[in-house]
Parts: sequence; structure tokens; C-alpha cells
Amino acid sequence: MTLEYLFLTFMVYSFAGWLFETTLCSLWESGHFLNRGSLLGPYCPVYGGGAVFGVLLGMYIQNPAKLFLFSAILCIMVEYTAACVLENIFNMKLWDYTGMAFQFQGRVCLLGFLFFGTACTTISKFIQPLLMDQFKSVSPNFLHFISCSLAILLALDIILSAMAFKRVSKPLYRFYIRWHASLNREFRSLSYAIQKKCPEWLLEDLSDMQESILDKNRSLCAKQEKQKEMLMENFQRFKKS
Repeated sequence: MTLEYLFLTFMVYSFAGWLFETTLCSLWESGHFLNRGSLLGPYCPVYGGGAVFGVLLGMYIQNPAKLFLFSAILCIMVEYTAACVLENIFNMKLWDYTGMAFQFQGRVCLLGFLFFGTACTTISKFIQPLLMDQFKSVSPNFLHFISCSLAILLALDIILSAMAFKRVSKPLYRFYIRWHASLNREFRSLSYAIQKKCPEWLLEDLSDMQESILDKNRSLCAKQEKQKEMLMENFQRFKKS
């Protein structure tokens, strides 16, 4: 796989990750579509980086169980590192798993570990071969033009967004805030328009399912806290003995 193919793979899954976060994740948390990207463009590099790791691992690891484990570990490390960089350098917290069962510092959680492992294994074994066929069906010159154009746009986006995060330029910071606010207004209007056309029974069933899942998560969190307390008590007894 050439570097050009890897970069295009990164961009495709970055966009897919942004789409997933903007639709399903936003609907789950806020009830409407919400732009979850931290850059100006429609992509989440964390997803693209995790997918590339999974694809590269899949070239050397044929066993699906091993691929699941190693890709999940790598992706969770990428997510944790990205969270640290965003929080410590740019003073931004784009995700927080506090309140979820089996989470660490609110930056990573067991559900994310399972999701990344499953997604990378599925991508490597089933989706990536189809994507590669699509890449190879396109003219090499056109593919080169697309990859160079996307690379330039991504580099500019990262530079401008970083400057906005650090408030190097006040006009740029105001533009960044207004851009995301306008996107969120459009996404919110779109989601409400779609909800109006959905049957009431479907919305009620989805709401009941969400509440059921949240109840199970709260129950897991309570059990986890009790286990932590028991472990601490046993540890204190061990120290005293």
C-alpha cells in the first residue's frame, strides 16, 4: 500500500468518524445533530488514525482475535494521547466518559476499547479491500490530484484551527466560533425536520431504549464503585496486618 493510498484511507475514515459523531453520537447525547469535529472541515483525525493503524496491523496479523486486541489497544492509546494534547495544549475537552462504566480519567473507556477493536477488525477484513478496489479504479493522475489537494486543505485547516484554539488572532477565533455555531444551527434544524416526519411510536421506542441502556450503565457504575470500595477496604486491612 502506497503512502498516497494510506493518506486517502485516513481521510475517508476521518470523514466517516465525523459523520458517526455528528449524527448517531450527537443524537444519543443531545437529541439532535451536532458538529462534533474540532477542525473547520468535516473530519475527525482520531478515527482516521485509528483506522490506518487497524489497516496496517491487518496486513501483518491474520488472526481476527489478535487483530481485535492489538488494534483496540493502539486506538485507545491514540484516543488517550489526543485527549491529553487537546486538554493540556489547547485547553479543549472534546469528549468526556466520566459517568460511564470502566472509564479512565474521562478520556478512554471500555466501550470505546470494544468499539475501536470491532471497527478496526471489520474495516481491515471487509471494508478496506472494497475501498482499495475503488481507489484502483480511479485514474492515478486524478487520485494524485485529489490526495495533494486534500493534504493541502488538511494542513491549512490544522494550522488555522490551532491558531484559533490558541487565540493567536481574534478575528480568526471569532470566525471559528461563528462557523461552528452556524453549522450547529443548520444541523439542529435538519434533525428537528427529520424528527417531525418520524412516527411517534418510533421516537418513543428509541427513547425507551436509550433510558434502558442508561439505567444499565448507571447500575454498572454503582457496582464498579462498590468493588472499588471493597478493594480499598481489603487493601487497608492487608496493610494493617
